[in-house]
Amino acid sequence: MSNTSVTALVRSEFKKISSTRLWWGLLVGAVVFTAFQAGFTTAFAGVDPGAGQPTSPGLDTDEAIRSAYGFAAFSGTYIFALILGITGVTGEYRYQTITPTFLVSPRRSRVITAKMLAHLVMGVVYGVVGLVTALAVSGIVIKIRGFDLGYGTEGLWTSMALAVLAIAIWTLLGIGIGTLIRNQIVAILVAIFITFLIEPLASFGLSAADLDTVANFLPTTASSALIEPANTFVDYLDWWAGGLVLMGYALVLAGLGLLLNIRRDVS
Repeated sequence: MSNTSVTALVRSEFKKISSTRLWWGLLVGAVVFTAFQAGFTTAFAGVDPGAGQPTSPGLDTDEAIRSAYGFAAFSGTYIFALILGITGVTGEYRYQTITPTFLVSPRRSRVITAKMLAHLVMGVVYGVVGLVTALAVSGIVIKIRGFDLGYGTEGLWTSMALAVLAIAIWTLLGIGIGTLIRNQIVAILVAIFITFLIEPLASFGLSAADLDTVANFLPTTASSALIEPANTFVDYLDWWAGGLVLMGYALVLAGLGLLLNIRRDVS
């Protein structure tokens, strides 16, 4: 049996990713969604929504500028990075390429480690592209509305760099979910269901019960802590703690998936 190095496995993972159209299809989707998110956020910043609804901060505030760039890039891209990570594992089971992969490298932990490293890099690529999209679209809208681009805003560049990091970690979360749930469609549906329905409901319930400290450890809230370290209105975790929470989710999910897969037939 081969004792393939992690480096060779990582190179193999990059070839697997680049040999399909899925990665750039998801990237195009991320660009479109980020452009919409950035444009919408910037266009309505500071506009009175009426009907007793709270007005969002105007584009002359630090929070609005950071949101127009860093948070728009994250919120428009992270779900696509998550799906990329999920398919990085489930696609192998779907097309039965996992069998020769594990025959070449029987130590399954090495295979998953290589997948995580390769997809972490791809997550950074997604994050950078999302950030460039947000900078372009938000910048155009900001100038149209007659405001300064705000590149000197306190904490802006830190927020943008951390947004890229957060997107990359969500790719690792996808690897963890895909390792735990082998069926591709089920894994994607479960991830989207939890991210967009269960987690917001859980966050609302915990906040209503004055358990905001617990809510801070939910994945999306931890992401907000990572992206908005200079936010003075919400009591998030420290940015580094938010990053560790996200990494913890990814490692726990991948670890549980590995324990299950060790006992499973790979065919």
